[in-house]
Amino acid sequence: MNVRAFVIATCIGTAFFAAGYAWNYQPEIINANEIRSMFESEHGKARAAVLRVLLAPNSAHFNGLRTIDADQAKYVCGSVKAMDKERQYVEAAFVYTVAIDFARIDDGGRITSQRSPYKPCPSADDEKIADQNTLISPGALSMIKTVEKIIPKSSGGTMEQQLGQLAGQTAAIAPGSAVPQRSAGLSGSAASAGAGRPAAQHSSSGVEARRADELTWRVDQPPAAWPSFTSDHPLAKSAQKRTSAEALAFAKDVEHRLEEANSSGVPAKRPSPEEIKEACRALLAIDPADKDYPRAWAAFVRLRKIDRDAAG
Repeated sequence: MNVRAFVIATCIGTAFFAAGYAWNYQPEIINANEIRSMFESEHGKARAAVLRVLLAPNSAHFNGLRTIDADQAKYVCGSVKAMDKERQYVEAAFVYTVAIDFARIDDGGRITSQRSPYKPCPSADDEKIADQNTLISPGALSMIKTVEKIIPKSSGGTMEQQLGQLAGQTAAIAPGSAVPQRSAGLSGSAASAGAGRPAAQHSSSGVEARRADELTWRVDQPPAAWPSFTSDHPLAKSAQKRTSAEALAFAKDVEHRLEEANSSGVPAKRPSPEEIKEACRALLAIDPADKDYPRAWAAFVRLRKIDRDAAG
């Protein structure tokens, strides 16, 4: 055994171990891209510019260097790993501008002796063109132009708000729409209350009630507005002016008298069909925006069922 060679190898290994323990130095695997970049002139200038501002230039390791042509200028982008003041390795991105031979490093002042405002690596001109072609296809551009023609320019608001307006206009004119126009047969206060007010503002269902669906009405699902009635319908007649509380009290009294008549078996206590209709007309006068509208709708549905049962 060659004792001298063993002693020399042991000393060298101990020296590397001590250096790694003291300065946290870890030799990296040889990077082919890094070696290739050393022979490119712009990359060499970029390395030199970065090394000039590092606190510990001898500890620098470069990675991912690439040349970018953007905005009629040339840049070298990449990252550098070097020691800070506490001899800890920190990796930071950098952008080197070839024209002015200057490098900006995104390290927050940890590994450099002078700080400069950092700007991210710009996108290459060909990448920008590709991104534009990807983001806006001919079909999407055609759709945007169509929307701009349909939505009035004076409407204002964000694009999202304008698209919402377009959706509302489309639903209003579409065949079989669930939101028909209000009839003139409603009582004056109810009709004026529903005019010019978005449906989703007052209701969980978001649609106006339709007479054709009367059998499916539910007391716990008030619609956006009262149903429409033709001018010859009994509920289209004018109703006596009452407050919301008075209309609800009137409807409650009609229901209470009906319950007493059914429980006592005395038909005389039963409200007349005209009283039931008048109670319905009183409820129809309540504004759908009123806080009592859900209660009014529930009472209206019950009274309509009572009226149908009496007629049948």
